[in-house]
Amino acid sequence: MYLFWKRTSLGTIQISQEGICEFVSSYCEKPFKCTQATLTSADNTLFLVVTRPASVEPSAISELETRLGGAFSEIGFSVRISWVETTKSAFVPDEKLVSIVSKPLLWAIAFAFLTLLLKEGVSALLWALFWGCVIISGFLFFRSSKGAELLRKLRSRAGR
Repeated sequence: MYLFWKRTSLGTIQISQEGICEFVSSYCEKPFKCTQATLTSADNTLFLVVTRPASVEPSAISELETRLGGAFSEIGFSVRISWVETTKSAFVPDEKLVSIVSKPLLWAIAFAFLTLLLKEGVSALLWALFWGCVIISGFLFFRSSKGAELLRKLRSRAGR
């Protein structure tokens, strides 16, 4: 998004909000990050929102404010900084859900069922689900110990 700054005889001057945030973040050390910037054209004031951890010393904050004020005063802006404390969230994504959702085979099967439902209707979908369950059950049975024993008996009768 571009922020209006000034109108001149040649047109308007606009500044990229993302560019300002990247510029401020490059000035900041690791725990600080600029998340938002707004600009008032009336008094050339640049309002910045910078995140910081709660454990940062006040001297680091005032040093960064001084450095940013000096850098932007050369361009013609006065700077106002709003500080936002960040906390570590307790949210941890479920690893199983993430691994299931990121599998392309799952998405292919889901869209195949959706296509079958839309093209052929509910009865065809139910028949496809029935035969799919039969095949998967048979596959799982022959992978079990009882299925392996049955296969061994069939092979021995066939002479293998």
